[in-house]
Amino acid sequence: MNSCFALLVLLMSNHADFSGYAETRIFLTGTNSINFFGYSRGWLELKSDADYYGGQAAFDYTAAYDTAHFTGVGSGIDVARLAVWLGPENLRITAGKQRIQWGVARVFRPLDIINPTNFFEPGYERPGFPAILASYAPGRLTDIRFLYQPRFYPAGNRYAGRVGTNILKNDLGLSAFYQPGDRIWIAGADLAGELLVGYWGEATVTHEDSVYYIKTTLGVDYTFPGMVYALAEYFHDQSGESEPDEYDYQKLISGDRSTLGQNYLYLSLALARGLVLSPGLNAVCNLDDRSGIVIPQTSYQPWDNVELNFGVTVPFGFRSGEFRRTAPYDLMVFLWGKVFF
Repeated sequence: MNSCFALLVLLMSNHADFSGYAETRIFLTGTNSINFFGYSRGWLELKSDADYYGGQAAFDYTAAYDTAHFTGVGSGIDVARLAVWLGPENLRITAGKQRIQWGVARVFRPLDIINPTNFFEPGYERPGFPAILASYAPGRLTDIRFLYQPRFYPAGNRYAGRVGTNILKNDLGLSAFYQPGDRIWIAGADLAGELLVGYWGEATVTHEDSVYYIKTTLGVDYTFPGMVYALAEYFHDQSGESEPDEYDYQKLISGDRSTLGQNYLYLSLALARGLVLSPGLNAVCNLDDRSGIVIPQTSYQPWDNVELNFGVTVPFGFRSGEFRRTAPYDLMVFLWGKVFF
């Protein structure tokens, strides 16, 4: 890691760009009593991109206000990105801790196997993973990628590949993933385009321990007159459970799974971003047990680099449902403040 960091500093010494943000998030929950918790976060990113070489480093600092109630966020500094690349843009090798995002869906991304998405907040910065990524673009609309993850995991090495192109104004991709230690094979495909509405889809077929299962995401979005943006996305996971009694919540805690059921629907409605005041409504629902969460919120942007977000999170459904069990409150009020630099 030290040698990689030294090389990165050397590559970035002449022309590095700095960017990032600082934010704080405050939460109030109420059921039988009112609880207060929150955290502050700072993200600093350095990036250098010459014609034939470059590097990236990102440092993620978090400090929890009340770790007794918010155990999901610790305190400390994490090196979230630390990678270097060599070669022109159409023929490049990137090595180090980097973000791997191959999915095209907005919320549920079956193809983001290495860097899973938090569907409650898809845009949240995720830490990178150590890997070597080789990319080749034989044409303006086609790219080929091969990824290798060294033996940093109990299951051993990981391998992945993707071929992407554009046909009739539709982005198409085919992917493959192999983890020999666990004997896991995954084949995937994705599609994204626009015809009156924006549309996208992802699908994976997984072979694990002589068992096959499919994950599928289908979504559409549209901007109505008056700058009203709407999004709908459906997710099917054949490996999930159909009955709430069979849910294993320990898999959520360990990070092995992000959902427990089989069928989900995500809806979003908002005034288009970029306005000073932008109210919106997000909702996610487990269609099998009919539990979910509704999040009405308002974003206020007094300046280009400052954003305030105020809203409430309201779980609904039966107490045995997934989202009622994972949200042990009747109402959560939140206030976020974020400054970009």
